[in-house]
Amino acid sequence: MKYKIGALIMVIALLSVTAMATAADSGSDNNRYHQHLEAAVPSGPCTCDGSELCTHLPIIRIDTDGQYIPGEIIFAENGETVLGYTTADDGSPEIAVTIETIEGEGQWHHASDEATYSSTALFRIRGNSSRNFPKKNYRIKLVTDETGLKSNSLPLLGMSTENDWALHGPFLDKTLMRNYMWMNISAEIMGYAPNVRFCEVILNGEYQGVYVLMETIKEDEYRVDLSDYEPGSAATSYILLMDAADEGVLIENYTWYTQQLEFNEVARTGIRIIYPQEEYLSEDVVSFIQRDVSRLERGLYSSDMVIGKYGYSAEIDVGSFVDYYILQEFLANNDAFSRSTYFYRDVRGKLTLGPVWDYNNVLNNYFYDFSHSGFLLANRSWYGRMMTDETFVRRVIARYRELREGVLSDEYLVGYINDVVEYLGDAIERNDEVWGYSYNADLLGPNQRREPDSNQTLEDVNPESHEQAVGWMTGYMLARGEWMDEHIEDLLQYCHPSKTASQAVE
Repeated sequence: MKYKIGALIMVIALLSVTAMATAADSGSDNNRYHQHLEAAVPSGPCTCDGSELCTHLPIIRIDTDGQYIPGEIIFAENGETVLGYTTADDGSPEIAVTIETIEGEGQWHHASDEATYSSTALFRIRGNSSRNFPKKNYRIKLVTDETGLKSNSLPLLGMSTENDWALHGPFLDKTLMRNYMWMNISAEIMGYAPNVRFCEVILNGEYQGVYVLMETIKEDEYRVDLSDYEPGSAATSYILLMDAADEGVLIENYTWYTQQLEFNEVARTGIRIIYPQEEYLSEDVVSFIQRDVSRLERGLYSSDMVIGKYGYSAEIDVGSFVDYYILQEFLANNDAFSRSTYFYRDVRGKLTLGPVWDYNNVLNNYFYDFSHSGFLLANRSWYGRMMTDETFVRRVIARYRELREGVLSDEYLVGYINDVVEYLGDAIERNDEVWGYSYNADLLGPNQRREPDSNQTLEDVNPESHEQAVGWMTGYMLARGEWMDEHIEDLLQYCHPSKTASQAVE
């Protein structure tokens, strides 16, 4: 592909870009901690004998005490339909394990070092398609004992004190950095996004490679800070997740029962309640949230929307919708506004889109090849309605131009990528010692690799080294940015009178 060839030229031209690029104006007052730039690294070589893991990255040790880790996919006999997920021997969805961290900036860390923090934790495999990968993703909930009745919050790897964490193991993403990089950049643009830290993981004494410890999305002072729910009250702050409608407490909102949220013929998109917690979800609370979302949606899907009489900005934090749109469109994230999409609303405020979640598949890292051209979200769900408003479209265009001068500039992004590779250093080679076989796509199953189209081979879409993976991602990113620079004004077609006139007739 053209963008793959151009990538090498651009990377070479921009190799001189360093961490100074982080001084670029982000358009945000948020002070985000970027581990690869701010964490102190050892000043000299380690004096150990090299007989065990020795790394400048933090280490996470996990001991299951011989227990089976639940959460594997259970397939039907056809090998495709998902029936559910495996459980522990006692039928529980998670097991109690011991988790320890070895951390401390400016120090070499070893597999046998004394733990910085240690806790019992409830532990399971997490994710959707990633459950098919041999390198698993895990959900961690720190607790005081094996009953799991009381949480045990700790400031793991320098992040805010909490008990809920996700341990992301990049497998399909051979660069190892998509979630790390784009969570950080999203925070620079939108405010809060889950904090992330690179680490290396040892599970039951076996080295598992490079992982990213991530904050989960929940109501908390240091995550999504909302007014606390008052038991017995119907009015409430809330957090919602738009995702596959296969679990959790779903709301029967306007676009659900009118089937406006159809994503594909296999799995419909639904909106589930994340906060308040399920034990507080009385019929009145669920009804309040359904009415609140449905009222907003009915306005968006009314003729008043396309003729400019519906004042949605009174209920929607428009800035969050603008920034989210630009990020997801720039990253060509086909899951946006259908999967892994969060919303929240404080009972005193407006509906806000975010925080962002799951960037593993962005920048052409889906299971199939994805063009770097074309708009993905302009006609999708709520955005299809908001794009009929010229004020919204022009705000998107202006904000995009602003960000392309700062944290979305080619210079900033290529410098960021190069700095992350330099920071990871030898950890990349150690990860490849365990998972390097996956560079040979013939050794992987269809659910563990990217699939070529009729004009491609497996080698055309599956990188054969970490260096090639980084080059491909960088090239696609630059090509995507170039296309959007040339075509961002085309969004005005969606609000042109010739486009909206027919939509205004009910």
